[in-house]
Amino acid sequence: MDSDKEKTFIGKSLRVFVSYATEDRFLAVALKRELEDFGIDVFLAHEDITPTTDWQATILATLKQCDIFLPLLTNNFSKSPWTDQETGVAIATQKFIIPLKVNIDPYGFIGKYQAFKFGYETRELDNGNYYYDCKDSCRNIVNLILRHKTLRENLKDCLIRVFANCVTFAEAKEKAELLGNFESFTEEQISEIIKVSVNNNQIHDSWGARPILQKLISNYDKLIDDKKKEELLKLIK
Repeated sequence: MDSDKEKTFIGKSLRVFVSYATEDRFLAVALKRELEDFGIDVFLAHEDITPTTDWQATILATLKQCDIFLPLLTNNFSKSPWTDQETGVAIATQKFIIPLKVNIDPYGFIGKYQAFKFGYETRELDNGNYYYDCKDSCRNIVNLILRHKTLRENLKDCLIRVFANCVTFAEAKEKAELLGNFESFTEEQISEIIKVSVNNNQIHDSWGARPILQKLISNYDKLIDDKKKEELLKLIK
């Protein structure tokens, strides 16, 4: 039996809680969509709570378990009866907080935090709804997490897990470049990167990803299975 099929890479998770006003739920959904593309677990109250659950208890438990708290600071934020309470819990439990400034500056207990300018574009769909594009802002959020001393390690495992899912050369280049920001990998991590690079042609045929893969092979030669290494080298030469 193929050992690659037996072993599934798990690694660490990175859990994000988004605090937002109900009026901004579609923007919050777009934020969730883009961050999940980087393997990050994102909680939205209206999306992730089932109707039969005790929603207040679920929100409190999820807040306490999250790694990062993202308040979506629109004009509606301070009008919500829940967002300030969620912010208070995040402060009390010492979460890593990134205030996303859409319209207003951080205030109250998070007034001391540097605001992150959260920009987006909208376009109207045929059905009359709007599509929110916040990809660039979310990539910048990921860059902020990369600079965090401990959470960057969680992000590394998230990126490794989604690397296998690349569906375009450009996406493979983007994910490979992000992985190239890390100074060290374990044998399990580097083996997973090599394995999925062999199995996914969008990765090994990506001219942008190839130099990074070559550097990883060179740096971690002794940790990589010889058969997989030779297989990948043939594909990216």
